[in-house]
Amino acid sequence: MQTAKLRPRYQNSCALVIGINKYQQVNPLSHACSDAESVAEILTSDLNFPKGSVTVLLDDQATRAGIMKAFLAFESLSSDDRVLVFFAGHGETVTGQRGDVGYLVPVDGQTKDKSTLIPWYELTQGAEIIPAKHILFVMDACYSGLALQRGGKAGGQRFISDMLQRVSRQVITAGKADQPVADGGSATGRNSIFTGHLLEGLRGKAANDNGVLTATHLMHYVYDKVAVDPHSHQTPHYGHLHGDGDFILRMPENIHLSEDLGEDFLVETLPDRPEPPSVSTQAEIKPVFAERNGYLNPEDEKFGKNEWTAKLGEFRSMGAYRQKVRASHWLALVVEPVSNQLVDFDLANLAKTLKSASPTSDKPFEQFHMPSQAITTAKSVIFYDREIQQEDGKRDEIWRRFVRIESNGAIEYCDLRGAAGVMYAGRTPENRGTPINVFSYIQVIGRVWNFLFAAKRLLRLANYESGVRLLVNLVGAKDSLLVEFSKQLGADQKSWLDPFDFDAAMNGSLENWRCRDLHFQSEFLVGLSSLGEPESKKLIVECAKKLGLAYNHQSSPRCFNHGTDLFPWQMYDPNRHLQ
Repeated sequence: MQTAKLRPRYQNSCALVIGINKYQQVNPLSHACSDAESVAEILTSDLNFPKGSVTVLLDDQATRAGIMKAFLAFESLSSDDRVLVFFAGHGETVTGQRGDVGYLVPVDGQTKDKSTLIPWYELTQGAEIIPAKHILFVMDACYSGLALQRGGKAGGQRFISDMLQRVSRQVITAGKADQPVADGGSATGRNSIFTGHLLEGLRGKAANDNGVLTATHLMHYVYDKVAVDPHSHQTPHYGHLHGDGDFILRMPENIHLSEDLGEDFLVETLPDRPEPPSVSTQAEIKPVFAERNGYLNPEDEKFGKNEWTAKLGEFRSMGAYRQKVRASHWLALVVEPVSNQLVDFDLANLAKTLKSASPTSDKPFEQFHMPSQAITTAKSVIFYDREIQQEDGKRDEIWRRFVRIESNGAIEYCDLRGAAGVMYAGRTPENRGTPINVFSYIQVIGRVWNFLFAAKRLLRLANYESGVRLLVNLVGAKDSLLVEFSKQLGADQKSWLDPFDFDAAMNGSLENWRCRDLHFQSEFLVGLSSLGEPESKKLIVECAKKLGLAYNHQSSPRCFNHGTDLFPWQMYDPNRHLQ
């Protein structure tokens, strides 16, 4: 096919829609047929696919032979046509010598007999003999082995006419091999989570402000929605199999189907998101950022101390004066990429756009507020909140917290005021009492949770979605206390008793609650592409347990409601650092 001869329009629109509930040899499904029927309906009612050009295969019709016959029948199409293939059913993955091989399971397929399945490469090879310039595969099934290319940077623009005159083979799949596809769970009550969000996008929610809907924008929309759906345990992946055109689904007045394109449109290009490579093993991780910035050895006196943490502190009232005091203890969180996937941060743009950025989600675990000030270096951008003192004509400042983002993808977050503080024991009207360093249990855990999703959002801006290492650090933990337990009633209608009577510190009753470690550190490996609320909660519970043990808590974590793993978000204050 010569792309120069392609016209900026579609001549014919065809689709093959497959749904299988009643499998002969494997477990049945409940919603695959209704998913297929819903997709076929919206193609004809909203997207101008002629009914006679949409082939629907349900249950017994969707044999291996039937699917391949219907697919290869598109060989008779012309070069200016478009083809959409939708499959709702089981997927299968087999590990081969050169990587994973993905299969679709037809109604008569047997997973133990691969000759009865449809290997993914058989569809892609078949697509090579189909003249249609644009083919879009939409697979509501989980399997691996997709040889997808990664698109360019986000933020560029292309003309629709250009996309229509270039070949493309694109695919979106509901999840990877080790993720269960939700059979149902959408708001419609009759569709899967993946297809439910797909239908919303096709109806127009994924279109841009001009009413233009491309396959890439649809896939980007579905990716975002499924990845954060509270009922979802899957993360879609999408990209180009071949070519650099883009399947056009909607345009104002359907001008992509008319003889003359008429008005052209510029649309933003978005990066493809193929399934990321596997996370490196523990032995392969090289702590480059941690080693350079003081986070390697929590038994070292200089742990967590670098040129930026040296700026942390506060102004304390000392009689008639306020004295600058350097921080002695703080929360430090570090995220560092552990795969060789390219990180592509635009630091200058981050400095302009992220200052004081507010959360775009109303979910409490995503409520991370960026600091209000920003400075840049040759390889990093640092956002910080500060406190300023003017005295005797001199200006002085300290930092309460900061976020440092390096061009290699490492992110450091240090918080003094939000998660750490000082309390006083043995207080009398004449004496302020003995200072005791404290960390706030609920605030520490809430900030770890918030930061984890903030790091995911930041790294997605750099087109990175593979594995990261998360380090949770309490710098200066020695002899500190872990205070602030959940006060909310648990499932047993009980709440935690607060053991901290600070006057009791004078007779040593707080000794068993003090941390014995010089500094605290806990390490986790996180797959960003599959990180949703359920996955993050497992990590958060584990982190809370380890933190509690460091302070001799021999019960379930007291930052959760008594006897549960329910986090008291009503007690968490994401803005405490501003006070």
